[in-house]
Amino acid sequence: MNQPAEYKTRINYSKTRQARYIAHLDTIDIICKTLRRMQLSYAVTQGCHVRPKISFGPPLPLGHASFCEYFVITLCQPPDVEKLKSALNHELPQGMEVLSVEFPWADKKSGSAGEQVDYRLHFSSRQTAEQARIWLLNPESAFQVIRKGTTRNYTIGKAVQKAELTEAGNNWLLQAEFIQGQADVPSVSKIVTALAAHLDTSRDDFYLLERIALKEL
Repeated sequence: MNQPAEYKTRINYSKTRQARYIAHLDTIDIICKTLRRMQLSYAVTQGCHVRPKISFGPPLPLGHASFCEYFVITLCQPPDVEKLKSALNHELPQGMEVLSVEFPWADKKSGSAGEQVDYRLHFSSRQTAEQARIWLLNPESAFQVIRKGTTRNYTIGKAVQKAELTEAGNNWLLQAEFIQGQADVPSVSKIVTALAAHLDTSRDDFYLLERIALKEL
């Protein structure tokens, strides 16, 4: 039998403002329900549990804003890129906005594991921002994570590739490049949580975290 044509399409979107408090699984649920409301013609999996042929980028930790989220969906007909972008933006909740639609899309799998992730860390105090920069750039910076009664020790190691401090009006931006998804390398979420603990009473000066770029290694 002839298989129906399939058209892979990548949707790039941002997740900001109050939407950054929507958990990853809830984000997936919102997007899938949005696609159903749009009555979009998409391909589905075979078997007992039929689902859309859709894959998502690495999970965004709760509370992190992002301008580089994406999902790849397999459609049954070639999309009108601009109409699809407009229709999605009409249906998605505030704080989630489609930035671009890429069609045709071909997965570019690399042989290496992990991702390079770029973040902007926003501070209201230069002193606190500098304290954060020094801690992040020290490969020996150590912290503990307690999960389900088990304590695990981490060091920054090679997780932070660079961190540059710039002034932004009355505030300060720390632009940092992280590596994650590799063995023995702590995730950005763990590092940021430990950073907030390290800042102690100055942690309120650290008021926003944004993921601005992500690429596979």
